[in-house]
Amino acid sequence: MDELIKTFHIDWRLIIAQAINFVIVFSVLYYFGIRPLMTIMTARTEKIEGGIKNAEVIEEKLQQAEKDKQKEINKGRKQGQELVVAAEKDSDLLRREKLEKTRLEADKIVTSAKQEIASERSKMVKDVKQELGNLVLLASNKITAQTLDEKKHEKLINQVIDELKQAEIKA
Repeated sequence: MDELIKTFHIDWRLIIAQAINFVIVFSVLYYFGIRPLMTIMTARTEKIEGGIKNAEVIEEKLQQAEKDKQKEINKGRKQGQELVVAAEKDSDLLRREKLEKTRLEADKIVTSAKQEIASERSKMVKDVKQELGNLVLLASNKITAQTLDEKKHEKLINQVIDELKQAEIKA
């Protein structure tokens, strides 16, 4: 080994001095360079991790907000559809009520018109019968050329009216 030391010109004192010098330089670099860099790197890593966690929380909140928004939209659509259905039911009910009211009014008008027509017809039949009775009486007076007294006249009119009623019933 002595040969090796002489061949390579190794000086132990120089190696020890270099080792001490290395330890001093390493210590200075560690305390003033590496340690502050490690502190900065750790703080930065924590800040980045916090930012990532915050981003994840924000992403979750955003997704929840999207879900809530979609729920509200669906709820609004459902309520809108319910309102439309209710409005259609109400309008259909109102239309039916108006139609029924109109139908009842038309029935009243038809019934009233039928009653009026029946009344007018009855009045006309009565008038026609009376006129016809008078005409028959007049004709029979002319034919028989004799004068009838009041009782015979009334009896003849009633007889003609009865005959007309029977003829009307047959018709």
